[in-house]
Amino acid sequence: MKTIKTKTGIGKWLPRKYDLEKAEGTLQFADDLRFGSELLHAAVVRSSVAHGEILNVDDSEALKIPGVLKVLLGEDFPHHFGLYLKDRTPMAIGRARYVGEPVALVVAETEEAAAEAARKVKVTYSELEAIFDPVKAATNNSVLVHPDLHKYEHVDFITPQPNTNIANWFRIRKGDTEAAFKNSAHVFEETITCPQIAHGFIETFCTICKQDPGSGEITIWTSAQSPFTVRDIIAKGINYPLHKIRVIAPPIGGGFGGKAGMTVEALCLAAAMDEDIKGRPVKLFIPREEVMLSSWVRQGFVARIEMAVSDDGLMQGIRNTFWFDTGISAEYGANPVRSAGYTSMGAYNIPNVWADCYAVYTNKPFGGAYRGFGLPELMSALEVVVDIVAHKLKIDPVEFRKKNLIKKGQTTCTGMPMHDHALEKIVDKVVEKMDLHKEEPATRKGWKRGKGIALAIKAPAIPADASSSAIVKLNGDGTVEVLAATMDMGQGTYSAFAQIVSEELGIPYDWIKVYYPDTQSHPYDWQTVASRSCWSMGMAVKRAASELREKLLALFAEYWQTPVETISIEYGVVKCHKLGKSERIDERVQNGFKMPDGILKGGPIIGTGSFTPPDLIYPDPDTGQSSKVVAHFTLGAVGIDIEVDPGTGRILVKKVCAGYDVGKAITPINIKGQIEGGTVQGLSACLMEGLSYDERGRLLNPDFTDYKIATIMDAPTEIESFWEEVPEEISPYGNRGVGEHSMIAPAPALNNALFKATGMRIHSYPLSRERVHKALKAKEKGETDFWEWPYELDLAYMRAKKEW
Repeated sequence: MKTIKTKTGIGKWLPRKYDLEKAEGTLQFADDLRFGSELLHAAVVRSSVAHGEILNVDDSEALKIPGVLKVLLGEDFPHHFGLYLKDRTPMAIGRARYVGEPVALVVAETEEAAAEAARKVKVTYSELEAIFDPVKAATNNSVLVHPDLHKYEHVDFITPQPNTNIANWFRIRKGDTEAAFKNSAHVFEETITCPQIAHGFIETFCTICKQDPGSGEITIWTSAQSPFTVRDIIAKGINYPLHKIRVIAPPIGGGFGGKAGMTVEALCLAAAMDEDIKGRPVKLFIPREEVMLSSWVRQGFVARIEMAVSDDGLMQGIRNTFWFDTGISAEYGANPVRSAGYTSMGAYNIPNVWADCYAVYTNKPFGGAYRGFGLPELMSALEVVVDIVAHKLKIDPVEFRKKNLIKKGQTTCTGMPMHDHALEKIVDKVVEKMDLHKEEPATRKGWKRGKGIALAIKAPAIPADASSSAIVKLNGDGTVEVLAATMDMGQGTYSAFAQIVSEELGIPYDWIKVYYPDTQSHPYDWQTVASRSCWSMGMAVKRAASELREKLLALFAEYWQTPVETISIEYGVVKCHKLGKSERIDERVQNGFKMPDGILKGGPIIGTGSFTPPDLIYPDPDTGQSSKVVAHFTLGAVGIDIEVDPGTGRILVKKVCAGYDVGKAITPINIKGQIEGGTVQGLSACLMEGLSYDERGRLLNPDFTDYKIATIMDAPTEIESFWEEVPEEISPYGNRGVGEHSMIAPAPALNNALFKATGMRIHSYPLSRERVHKALKAKEKGETDFWEWPYELDLAYMRAKKEW
């Protein structure tokens, strides 16, 4: 044995001892041992302007640096990529569209040489006018971020508007909203805004790509949530056979949607497929300072909500207009717009709904998937507006919500009947546990105290053909291997899969191994997103385990000459109490059983299962109507108790109580962890998070020095979580997803608590100390509402727009 240093597949040095003769098998993703001196490194040259024509790229000084092999430009790899809308190229071609967009890629023998050479590349631009405000971008076409939008390929359910900055327009038309607003006793109009938000995952991006020069086969090692999606997007983007692309996804350090779809893989592939480089693996590691420029961010938004209410406090109609700031690409960001759109009336029964949700191009980093997928955005606005309306009508906010809750059989805004749920029971429990109606003094001298509530609702945001499949293999020692291409990134999915297999087979939990995804060995799974894994892939795993069990019991039934129903499997032992027989599972499940007649039957026992949510119907593009637009909804409620320091604007969260209808808790400890983690993440987004840009579009807070996220010091003193279980019809044991839902309601609940404490309504997130302090100073001058736009727009401009 000798001590060596090895650089891991996620770009960090780890000194360890290895037996060099066995190292290849031990370190599956170790760069220096797996690839040796063949490994090349890539570094990105990024745009310094928000919008400009690229006049010249001078790489002469970069190529002088020892070890530099090549500088690639966008024209060298002019492919368009996108899951829903092909509007992304790995590097800018002719025009840069945001500060930080890749405009060139340096490939070198070492990481240091690549980074130094990237700094030497000189790019000359002719700057163009840029646009950063989504409302102006949507309503003023003088600056087009994508003049060629009409040429881009897209799926049928995305509706880009050519010659505009609108990448997708999702609309809901239910009932007669005009009559509802005309005839209702009360009409309200409110506007809420929020900037783009970063995911804040701990592990950055890293990918290694290699193309075999002989077969042309491409292998990609990457920190991705959904390896099959990476494969599909790349195959379609470069018009390449699926079977010649292999994607391997080792464990990743967090995702929250930021590693969904394809992020940096095509950029690295541009180097690996170059004729001068082909055959050598190329590694692209994204440093922390560039992560927020390289991946999805949560889309910023401007939300305008109008609500019509009758004298008896019933919601009669709602008109929503949402502008989602999707940056320079909506290839993934077009879909959160749909998700928010078909949940436009939240958790309420509103007979008349008019909603327009726009994905709007701006000259900023691209927006896309983020935990909650459009619903934290929608509900952070809608639940504040519901609170405002209740206070203006002098109705208790809890009673106003309960009076208007959507019940089983009532239709959502798409016309889909709502299934049974326990939301009213959850609201009552939150009120009771929080003493929500009890006004209590602050525990800190001079501070103010308030309590607030908000509801959460979300469906799995998936297309009708989002399928999962799984393989369950029984080994000769009774252990089980599960191939399910879900990425476990901390949500505990593999624990749930092991529990499902254990339940179905009667095999001990710790005898079951679930493997990380590899498109070469694993059967297909759509994506690890949408809180779908435990019920969608869970159903595939359950079916595979059930098939395996049936095969095993059938063999034992013939072997023991007894009916199948007399046999059971208990803790890895096959038993027949009728005959008094029991045998451990052994190598016969691989080699076959010698039956009483002497004939060998059986062989390796493998179970397979697949699942596609049945009966989903895409909504009508003009009205958004569908009898079953989603598989189901998860609903919940959050109560928050806060204290505020009027002198500094500091908010301290004393207690949070959060409850959700999960259908069935398969792994209670993981559900508790999901609720607690999502609650803190939601509070973090509410209190301190937001990407800040200067007037030229430069990101001012690209790392955790300046981009603040909640730490343990910011977490609530107490988080009480609970759940109800109204079973879902189509899922392994009646369960529903809960991973994203805990992120949805904390922000509006805190906003409502802040109003209760101070009497001041803040319409712009985040509720930072500075903003709260400014708002309270404005209150001293007689103001009751406070806006501080993250964009250029102002209220007069917005109200002047005819589209409103």
